[in-house]
Amino acid sequence: MRWRNGEHGYGIVTKVLHWSTVALLAAQLAVGYAMDDDGDVPDVDCDPVGEDRSGGDTTDAEEDRFDRLEEACEQAQDLREQDADDAVGSAWADLWTGDWAGSGTGSGASGLLDGQGGLALPAWHVLLGLAIVAIGVLRVVWRSTTPLPPWDPRLTRTDRKVLHHAERILLAMLFVVPATGIALVLGSSDLLPLHIAAHLCFYAALAVHVGVVVRRRVVGRMLWGRSAAAR
Repeated sequence: MRWRNGEHGYGIVTKVLHWSTVALLAAQLAVGYAMDDDGDVPDVDCDPVGEDRSGGDTTDAEEDRFDRLEEACEQAQDLREQDADDAVGSAWADLWTGDWAGSGTGSGASGLLDGQGGLALPAWHVLLGLAIVAIGVLRVVWRSTTPLPPWDPRLTRTDRKVLHHAERILLAMLFVVPATGIALVLGSSDLLPLHIAAHLCFYAALAVHVGVVVRRRVVGRMLWGRSAAAR
């Protein structure tokens, strides 16, 4: 196995960068969907016990107490929903301020840590996003310093053009998706359509890329090297 790309096929560095990217993206998607599930705040019935007796069966003092209890419950529910919506933003702020417990200068109520002392899902979401950007930079630098191996002969001219453009889009999305996500948590909500569009572009390009390499059965070149039928 050689370190650089060549006539033999892809080198070790290219393969490591490729599959590290796949692993990071898979982890990021898993964390993102799990975070969305955990972020759903259950509805709470804020009607105090005994309020149904109001309207003649309770005194004015009891009515005032019921109103205060209901208002306090609604305020607490609003805070829970706000914390859930801003969990990623809080993790981002706490990460850069160094407030890992979320108790000092950071804006997060719960900080980067979960109840067991490990990283919370929003913190993982932020860190994985930064890691994806970092590996995207490494891939661009490595691509500029080492040539690609020859095309696999099983790929038609159309396949090569499609793969070339799909790869360019996928590489661009490694920067666009995290960048628009960071802009969102910093308060630029106008970029939400761009963030969603970037996700759609990524999924579309990924589907095209996987479809071509699976249909032409060339995925093995990025796993174990050049096969007998390889380019």
